Amino acid sequence: MAKFNRIVSFLPSATEIIFEIGLGSSVQGVTHECTYPLEAMNRSKVISPVIDFHALTTIQIDVKIKELSAKGLPIFKIDEKLIQEIKPDLLVSQNLCSVCAPFDNEVKKTYEILGYSPANLVINPKNLYNILESVTYIGKEIGNLENALELRNNLTHRINDIGRIIRSNLRYRHDNIPERILFLDWINPFYLAGHWVPEMVLNAGGDPLNDVSGEDSRQIAIAEIEKLNPDKIIIAPCGFDLNRSKQEYEYINDPQWKSLKAYRENQIYLVDSHSYFSKPSPRIITGIEILCHILHPDLFCHIKIPDDSFVKLSK
Repeated sequence: MAKFNRIVSFLPSATEIIFEIGLGSSVQGVTHECTYPLEAMNRSKVISPVIDFHALTTIQIDVKIKELSAKGLPIFKIDEKLIQEIKPDLLVSQNLCSVCAPFDNEVKKTYEILGYSPANLVINPKNLYNILESVTYIGKEIGNLENALELRNNLTHRINDIGRIIRSNLRYRHDNIPERILFLDWINPFYLAGHWVPEMVLNAGGDPLNDVSGEDSRQIAIAEIEKLNPDKIIIAPCGFDLNRSKQEYEYINDPQWKSLKAYRENQIYLVDSHSYFSKPSPRIITGIEILCHILHPDLFCHIKIPDDSFVKLSK
């Protein structure tokens, strides 16, 4: 049973968890990014971006975000009428990334609009452990802790199964050196994916060339990518599905990119970032399983992954 009846979620990953543990009926307001499960799309969209992400290229989005940030202008706008009608008793928010989801300023603005301060549950997963921890934290703070524990145990079991398969098979291989994997979460300019992504690669049996887990994504020059010399490059522009990622990849026209070993050997992959990589939700575990299919297809053909979750590019 939910401890709150009129929840407004500013965090898509939290929206997923709340529905997963059986409290979706208490969610009354969500963001434009709360597209999973499908039932969440029927909730009132109380917040939306001021930027039309669909109409701009990755470089145009990057420029616009930096411009707004420099001027201290908001990236999101609140539907004042809708949020007043809902009269939320709980907000679920984050203050980890001002681009990914509404931030502290939007929470303060909501308080001003409402004229009162509903409870605010702040969730900031920075790594894989934090993601699992957020499941039980939501269950404890909002309700249905038993369901939350069951969900967390299931997710942990899937991760452990992957680890056992990798360890038992690589033990008998002579070429048991992990492939060097570079994971990019933006491509114009290039950004090295941070937060939980390095751990995802590591759990899938790869050697992540990204920075230490838990750190922010950072811009990376093509010259640095050349020096890292990855065996495989995985591209997941933050918040984009596979079709949008394919469109953005076409804008790469750099001779240095085409000189990379991974490019020459057709070892560049696009994945569905929107669903399985950019949000710290339970579907991150599906993301690890997708990486397993990319890195060790012979070992993980028995694990079913969603259709159109990744594609291998060719020159």
